[in-house]
Amino acid sequence: MGESACDRRFCPECDLAVSCADEACPECGAVIEPPTSRD
Repeated sequence: MGESACDRRFCPECDLAVSCADEACPECGAVIEPPTSRD
């Protein structure tokens, strides 16, 4: 499947939609784990 993993993510703490470039939530400051890539 050719879907982009780097599109839209959600903060695990406050569920805010964050961009894939963000390493921390701009709203609550929680660290956002990058999606695990599987081959």
